[in-house]
Amino acid sequence: MKPFRLEKVLEYRKHLRLDARNALASAIGDEQTLLNHQAQAERQKQQQMRELATFAQSETFNIEAAARRRYFMGHLDVQLMVVADQLIQARIIVEQQRMVLVEADQEVKSLERLYEQYVSEQTAQEQKRSEIELSEQWQSANWCW
Repeated sequence: MKPFRLEKVLEYRKHLRLDARNALASAIGDEQTLLNHQAQAERQKQQQMRELATFAQSETFNIEAAARRRYFMGHLDVQLMVVADQLIQARIIVEQQRMVLVEADQEVKSLERLYEQYVSEQTAQEQKRSEIELSEQWQSANWCW
């Protein structure tokens, strides 16, 4: 059987698909890291708000401690805004990588269909050649009698 003439292209496309999978996994990992940072900052902000409420309800109000809490809460707000912007960008990247993977997968599947078609054609040709050889052998064996 002759080698498939697009075999190298198929291998290359499979490699590109693997790279696309890895890039998508990396982008999803980056998005998850940002989500974890966002959740942690939200928890810290809620904790600071509870502590600030506790200070406000106490008999002696410590203005310096409350000012530190408010400053830290402002810092967390800025951090949350930055993470929200980064999350938007990360989601865009994830979607782009997902589309790249879909395209790469479609290209591999189309080449695999061509390969399957090629194999079936080659098998049919081999079977036909074998039948012709058997027929010729049978005719040559019967011709002598």
